[in-house]
Amino acid sequence: MQMATISRWTLAYFGCALVALVAALALLVSGFGFPSDGIAAPRTLIVVHLLAIGWLTLLMLGALFQFLPVLVGRELAHARLTPLALVLVVSGLLFLLSGFAGLDGWSGFASEMLPVGGLLLISGFGVAAFVLFATLLRAETLPLPAAFVAVALMSVLVTALIGETLAGALAGLVGGEFSVALVTHGVSLHAGFGLGGWLTLAAMGVSYRLVSMFLIAPERKGAWPMLVFGSAFVALAGLCMALGLLLALNTSLPIVLVVAGIAAAVTVVAYLGDIAVLYRARRRKAVELHMLSALGAFGMLALGAVMLGFGLWQGTEAAIGAAVYVLVLGWLTGLGLAMLYKIIPFLTWLECFAPVMGRRPTPRVQDLVAEGRARIWFGVYFAAIVVGALALLAEMPLATRAAMGLQLVSVLFLMGQFYRARRLIDLPSPWQGQERPRLFLPAREPRRFI
Repeated sequence: MQMATISRWTLAYFGCALVALVAALALLVSGFGFPSDGIAAPRTLIVVHLLAIGWLTLLMLGALFQFLPVLVGRELAHARLTPLALVLVVSGLLFLLSGFAGLDGWSGFASEMLPVGGLLLISGFGVAAFVLFATLLRAETLPLPAAFVAVALMSVLVTALIGETLAGALAGLVGGEFSVALVTHGVSLHAGFGLGGWLTLAAMGVSYRLVSMFLIAPERKGAWPMLVFGSAFVALAGLCMALGLLLALNTSLPIVLVVAGIAAAVTVVAYLGDIAVLYRARRRKAVELHMLSALGAFGMLALGAVMLGFGLWQGTEAAIGAAVYVLVLGWLTGLGLAMLYKIIPFLTWLECFAPVMGRRPTPRVQDLVAEGRARIWFGVYFAAIVVGALALLAEMPLATRAAMGLQLVSVLFLMGQFYRARRLIDLPSPWQGQERPRLFLPAREPRRFI
């Protein structure tokens, strides 16, 4: 399989993302944000955007810069723009968080920072989308996983534009009836495009390729994966129609959102069915730890989707908050941590050993990790998600914070395993003494491997 040039800045994206994840979990453990505060309170919005932008979006962009070229069989276009996108997104996030702090009455912060942060984020997402769309256009044919990514990229731009309009309303720059309608109906659309259209569709697209590659399973083709894509497209079309009604009439049409919700449910069921087929069709019978842990994330997607449907039907803040918690920290974060456990050693192996392959003995990618140490922490992490969700439903804040504390400890230990893999600490003795790569700074020079 032809491998594209290593993306020099992917690990820098991963490093920033992990810092944001730890910061968000630490805030939650301290009682900052939901459930101690309301689901729409400024403190909750700080944590939500730390997770959605600082952690998940930076993680996804870093992964796409590396693996989208693999999906389309072409080099990353305009690769020199990737650090600019990172700077713009991180700067925009910091301004956005400062604006939320101003809304919460923190001294030295002002809500007027919100639209500034939104503009920087739009610029950063625009640069990243330009790089990724230009790469997609280089492909002779567009494989289905890349089509998921294309739709997800359009969704993140819509998410950013809605977010900027909401930021203007919260900062007092947008007023009148439209402002009231935007805050009333626009927040759910912002969340739908962001959590569903951007993060979930991008995760589905990338996971289709990575699950197939890491399990050595035939790629999924035919009517069933097209059903996943088609139903996802219908769900997004429903959100687009709801957005058009909001812009034109300052109102919403519930039936449109119901149709979008049904299509989203079909998407989740069909996608999980496809993933089950990939696991059953694998040629690698011994499943490595990262793919076992990914099963936990797929289970969290199923659980979170059911909980979200129940929460929307009940209309209670606790049920909706618990569902979002499972989807963000169970499904997306769990899948991200599981894939990082493989991707970081994989990129490290490419950087250190691929150039000498065939000239001297080289270790396997699995030799860069010690699965026994990490196995227990993946188990603790997913168990803590279930406990935390039950505690949120039961409105037991202390139990919720205790579960989040276990998540934080698990993440810190897993980050320790990422560090050990990157620094080649667990390499068997025949390969000890190998020059160590940089930790999260960009690789010294890009290389191509065949």
